[in-house]
Amino acid sequence: MPDLLGRLVALEADVLYREPAGEEEPRIGSLVGTTPVLLSAPHGAIHTRRGEPKEEEEFTAALACLVARLTGAHALYARRESPTDPNWYRDVPYKRRLRRIVARDGIAFVLDVHGTAPSRELGVALGTMHGRSCPEHRGLIIRLLEEHGFRQRGDGVDYVDHVDRLDTLDVDETFTAAGLEGQETVTAFAWETLGIPSAQLELHPGLRVVERRADATLPRPFHADPRRIKRIVQALVDVVEAIASRETSHG
Repeated sequence: MPDLLGRLVALEADVLYREPAGEEEPRIGSLVGTTPVLLSAPHGAIHTRRGEPKEEEEFTAALACLVARLTGAHALYARRESPTDPNWYRDVPYKRRLRRIVARDGIAFVLDVHGTAPSRELGVALGTMHGRSCPEHRGLIIRLLEEHGFRQRGDGVDYVDHVDRLDTLDVDETFTAAGLEGQETVTAFAWETLGIPSAQLELHPGLRVVERRADATLPRPFHADPRRIKRIVQALVDVVEAIASRETSHG
């Protein structure tokens, strides 16, 4: 993966965290792929939930786009500040756009990518609505993440230092993707409304932030270990390719 970090920075440049969309530009971006998997990043820029702004989840849009380009998958992402929260409210432009892409391109799996707060005691959190949203894919995703060094709680993981936390794989505990009362997650929308298997991935900043930008909400300076970023990119590539291969062969 030559110049992987540079590619992520270039892709993230399409996202303006604090800026609303102008009259002639889209608030939502997308990439058209050739395989039946879609990577979603609905929180790439600041979004609004119950009247309060929520900080951007840095480099989730760039990750979705890069992995889509490396695998031939589709991508959908927030590229400007949103007056709603696509991962909370039901009838919002992001979900309407997702519905159209699923119908038009025969999407067979949606992987919804998010970012956790720095304080979270985990590296990766997989949410599958306790297995309901992707019963035939859950084990495959877990196995591939474990092959890349992410370990589930109770599997020899301790919390001596920050490095150990970033190696932790949380499965349907902290973030289940089922949502809170009154919430409809993208994962739930894909599975329950569109009938498409789906899963949510939450990534710690230490796995995804190449370099914190001047317009970011969280304090600067900050950057993740490049080796960890490359590892999560390869893990996502392997997950998407395995799901795409499975869906293509079953199709």
